[in-house]
Amino acid sequence: MHITGPEQGGGYPGGVSVGDIYPGTLLALGVVSAIHHARRTGEGQFLDMGMYDAILALNETVITNYGVAGIELGPRGQHHPNLMPLGIYPAKDGGVAIAAPGRGLWAELCQVMGRPDLIDDPRSRNVHLRRRNQDFLEPLISAWTGARTKQEIVALLGGRVPSGPVNTASEIFADPHVAARSMINRFKPPGDNPEVGIVGNASKFTVTPTGLRQPPPRLGEHTNEVLQEFGIQKSGGVQPESSKQIQN
Repeated sequence: MHITGPEQGGGYPGGVSVGDIYPGTLLALGVVSAIHHARRTGEGQFLDMGMYDAILALNETVITNYGVAGIELGPRGQHHPNLMPLGIYPAKDGGVAIAAPGRGLWAELCQVMGRPDLIDDPRSRNVHLRRRNQDFLEPLISAWTGARTKQEIVALLGGRVPSGPVNTASEIFADPHVAARSMINRFKPPGDNPEVGIVGNASKFTVTPTGLRQPPPRLGEHTNEVLQEFGIQKSGGVQPESSKQIQN
């Protein structure tokens, strides 16, 4: 939180539940790694994944800057603490992310902006100088982006400079890329409810496709199926033959 938000803000929480999601992601990877080890050696092991540890691993910029150079980063605002330009710039209808820290990308951005003079300007000819003179460059880039819409900026930079619009939720739902990747799953919940949409699965397989298999069940909808699968009688007792199978 200390590096999130405006430069004079004291820290802001993230806009997504990264503290819940990322540790779970690392946990899943850890389980897969442990399974590979167990299959190879026949030995199991205990896996410990701490939420704080996972988020600490995600904050590599904070750790590296302090561990290597002794620099304690503060709130980063809308831009990268070490690379320039790499951040969020204003548009007529919101914001757009632009990443052109390398010399080739910087040259492309300058050409598109109609400012080839900045390519070899002594204040901006390499990423270190651009970061040092960020106060000089940011207004120039912002003036160019601010005169255009997000769509216009991305159309001009597409295929030349990494860029993308800062999308709202409604824009995400209308994004053809999101639709092509099946990243919004729509379904009708049980009962008298309208159709809803939830985020899809980012893992795409050729043999085992991911996605929404079925809507969430009603309370107790699959109780009988689950009990039958494990040979458990509805009264709570266990059938002797099935019990033996479970123990085996």
